[in-house]
Amino acid sequence: MKLVTKIAATTLSSMAFLSIIFVNNSSALTYSSNVDVGFTFNPTISVNLSGDLLINNLAPGSVSDSNTINVTVATNASQGYVLTATSGTKTTNTDLVNQTNSAYKFSSIATNADLANLTTDNTWGFSYSSDSGSTWSNYSGLPKDNDDEGATGKQLLSTINPSDNKTIQFKIGAKAATDQAAGTYLNTINFYAVANPDPTLQPVSCPARKICYNPNSLTTVEGEMGQQTPTSAQLNNGVPLWASNFKRDGYGFAGWSDAVNGNGIKYGPQQTIAAPDNFSNEGYSLYAIWIKSAGDLQNWTGCSNLSQGEVTALKDARDNDVYAVAKLADGKCWMIENLRLDNTPELSSTNTHNPSLPLTNTWWYSSANDSDSKPTSNHLSATTDPTTTAWCKTNSSNCEDQSMLATNNTTFFTNNTASGYSASSNVYSYGNYYNWYSATAGHGKYGSDYGSNYIAPGDICPAGWHLPTGGDVTKDFEVLDIAMGGTGIYQGTSVASLKWRSYPNNFIHPGYVSGSLISSRSEAGNYWSTSGNNLNRGYYFGIDDYSVAPGSYVGYKYYGHTVRCIAGT
Repeated sequence: MKLVTKIAATTLSSMAFLSIIFVNNSSALTYSSNVDVGFTFNPTISVNLSGDLLINNLAPGSVSDSNTINVTVATNASQGYVLTATSGTKTTNTDLVNQTNSAYKFSSIATNADLANLTTDNTWGFSYSSDSGSTWSNYSGLPKDNDDEGATGKQLLSTINPSDNKTIQFKIGAKAATDQAAGTYLNTINFYAVANPDPTLQPVSCPARKICYNPNSLTTVEGEMGQQTPTSAQLNNGVPLWASNFKRDGYGFAGWSDAVNGNGIKYGPQQTIAAPDNFSNEGYSLYAIWIKSAGDLQNWTGCSNLSQGEVTALKDARDNDVYAVAKLADGKCWMIENLRLDNTPELSSTNTHNPSLPLTNTWWYSSANDSDSKPTSNHLSATTDPTTTAWCKTNSSNCEDQSMLATNNTTFFTNNTASGYSASSNVYSYGNYYNWYSATAGHGKYGSDYGSNYIAPGDICPAGWHLPTGGDVTKDFEVLDIAMGGTGIYQGTSVASLKWRSYPNNFIHPGYVSGSLISSRSEAGNYWSTSGNNLNRGYYFGIDDYSVAPGSYVGYKYYGHTVRCIAGT
């Protein structure tokens, strides 16, 4: 006996073989299963079968039923689902057929009845209970399977809200004739769970010669995106997409899709794409791909369970922000969104990767003793304006106090309207900027020369994660580049850049802070490594549309760069 599964866009069905065996005037009806559980974006849905069906001592001329199995549906479908069942296939009927002599069979019953009133010889039917066995249905026959995802099957369950682990109980019964031939009788039962349509997940039309960005769930997403009008040069050479300015609580942003349900062609947030077909006559709609949080980032151990290219999402317990995570070409799991941690959470050794605490020191005046004191803090020190003294602008030990530029966490969804969105303005996906002192959680002080091979022993990544290393071909940034077919050193080609910006790598162009200026937003991006270079510089990964430098660049420690994290320490 075996189980066969079918998967459609929003459907996962389970199918099991049934058998009736007659031997020496006694028979047994047996059932066994193994089920593959699959998932799709928006929504995920699965059917799981457990237990065995067995009719003991079904003697000729008698009626009996089986023990029960559980049929469990798990889903995050926002509008619920319908569970149906069929039997047979498109090319076979619903009979259980003798495998030795097909002239003998058990037919599906035509009239609903309780077990005692199964009056027709050599028939079988099913009964189910949706309330833990309190109320069983009469036995009935199952419709034939027509390969249409169970739309014409027997409805067993219907929900209108997300219902994780909803379980029904299921059993079968049969009546045998006194002269029925012994043998094995086979057919299949198919269970289908089909997600109800989500009214917010509908295709959106887009005007000709425009790329339209859509949030995919208008009732739960903050932020607005506009309609991008590519230039003639971009249409000829490639259109750089806009980074997302959407936020959905409890979900990570994994990229863009040209299908509203997240399937179809997938792109990184700022990937460069060729002009779509027929772009002169119709626009190109892109939809945010959302991944629901599957657990906590802190000390996560699930990377080995992912396949290369597979994406999940995890929550940072420090601020409950959720990040999409993917297993990339190097076999490691990377955050595929830029870190957005601000100065609100208190860092500790249990929630952060080996921080050097206290992290910041802030001068203040105490009127109680009429003297200056210097309290300590385990919080990042933040500003929203790089031109003020709150952000260090030169090489200085004060950089230990002015450590993070928080640009997106409070204004990302009010500053950018559909008519006013600019790829060079504040964008949620860009994340925050951190100097090297804060990126290494207090280890990478200005003026401390640990040598060119120094790797900070901690950073602001969640506990159980680490900031990538850089500086030579054995380090994290370079190893990933080589795994993607690169050289591990500077490459001045758009092809090399595109690999890093493609789904699911998703490296983008958030720019950087140099002195008192935010530079190159939407044009380039710099990502800190945890590797030092000298007294006042550290290694970072740099990317623009036409080149990549995997960890070989060095930048001043007071510069503000963005951060990605890798699972493991």
